[in-house]
Amino acid sequence: MKKRSFQSHRFTRDVMMVACAFSVLLTGVVSYFTLQLKHDVSERYIHDATIRAADKLSGMKGSIETSLKQVCEYVESDLVSLSELGDLKKLLLPILKERLLSGISVADAEGRSYFIQADGTERTPSDADGYDPRDRPWYAPALETDGVYWANPYRFHTLKQIGITASAAYSPPKGKERSVVAFDILLPDLYRELKEMAPTANSELFTFHRDETGDLDHFVLMESDASPLIEKAFSLWPGESVSGDKVVAFLHGGKVWWCGFQKLEAGRKGGWIGVAIPESDLVGDVSRRRIFLWGFGLASILLSLGLAFWLSRRYGRSYSSITFDVTEGSILALIAKGENRSVEFKSTLRMNLHSKKPGKEIELAWLKGVAAFLNTDGGTLLLGVTDAGEISGLEQDVFENEDKCRLHFKNLIASHIGAELSKHIRFVLLPVVGKTVGIIHCARSSAPVFLKNGNKEAFYIRNGPSSDELPVSKALKYIKQRK
Repeated sequence: MKKRSFQSHRFTRDVMMVACAFSVLLTGVVSYFTLQLKHDVSERYIHDATIRAADKLSGMKGSIETSLKQVCEYVESDLVSLSELGDLKKLLLPILKERLLSGISVADAEGRSYFIQADGTERTPSDADGYDPRDRPWYAPALETDGVYWANPYRFHTLKQIGITASAAYSPPKGKERSVVAFDILLPDLYRELKEMAPTANSELFTFHRDETGDLDHFVLMESDASPLIEKAFSLWPGESVSGDKVVAFLHGGKVWWCGFQKLEAGRKGGWIGVAIPESDLVGDVSRRRIFLWGFGLASILLSLGLAFWLSRRYGRSYSSITFDVTEGSILALIAKGENRSVEFKSTLRMNLHSKKPGKEIELAWLKGVAAFLNTDGGTLLLGVTDAGEISGLEQDVFENEDKCRLHFKNLIASHIGAELSKHIRFVLLPVVGKTVGIIHCARSSAPVFLKNGNKEAFYIRNGPSSDELPVSKALKYIKQRK
């Protein structure tokens, strides 16, 4: 009695010591986790968001530039011209409907021009008093640019709204001077597109570019009447040397915001895109509690498992005996529940009961179940039990002794599944109501498991009480989702 009491005190003392030690460790981990999580999550989230937005914006600008160059090629080839406005309208109107454009202009060196709006309204010099396209901010720079020129935001002559223009020069046939095609984009339309690219409902996207009219180190927002939030976020830009995965936090409107920046690969040289996201959108309205509870819960589970494992080893209790109950009563209870997603019955290990001879098909039948359990959520396969739940026993396999049976099982696992996966499989022979039952307990494998049969490999998963083979395409998709 004294010895048992002493062992009990030792057990309690060790548990308390371990619990205290892990509590201190957990407190430190949770404190660090709480401080660092928001920054780490924000950094990854905003980095991904700016990359996606920059790629989409660059793709949109690239599409506009491609259409602009195509129009120039049509004019250069003399397929359309300012003297044939009907053909010109047929060419430009479909482009207006497909792109984020408010209007398209075609102007030549003599001051002649043709302008068409997205709604089909046309304008020529005859109904535009005092308008000379050569004075517009997109005309002269396009003549000096090899490729597409993107003008700074300015007020459009016809629509009287602020926008930007992409223009490119073309060389008319018959030796005439180079002329210009221009695509107009209203800033409100562009901002609507940017808003749709925002990663969350409350976030803000904005772009800024190098001010080439003055200091080359000076950058300006594309939006002339930017909100205070965007102006504040823009003021935090560290400069061109900043890497795309760095974020900054700032306070605005009583909320904490996170902001990141990404350089635009396409479009105007030196352009950048920024995204500002409220912290509540990143980690939820109850972020601190949710993060703390999640971290505490996960840590508690890991610590409980580690503590149980350590104590079981210290006091001579096998880990497998805790997680793998192989008593006669537990097996009978398992059989009584019948086959399901985690339990399967097979009458024999190798013997074909119809031919009274060992059959490879019998071995493969239960090996499929083992592979399926490893690929799904684990489970238990009982050998020597019929589909109806009757205990027939492995005596029908006619092994010389139990060691021969175990060796045969081990060799089959090594040949058809892989010896390296045997760590996820436990095989026990147990007398149940006077007959031998083979119990195969499978834990879920972190790596995909394929059943080998000669030169062929197959992938199985549990689907209710059966093991189903997946074709290659579905197997790859399942493995990817499973990870």
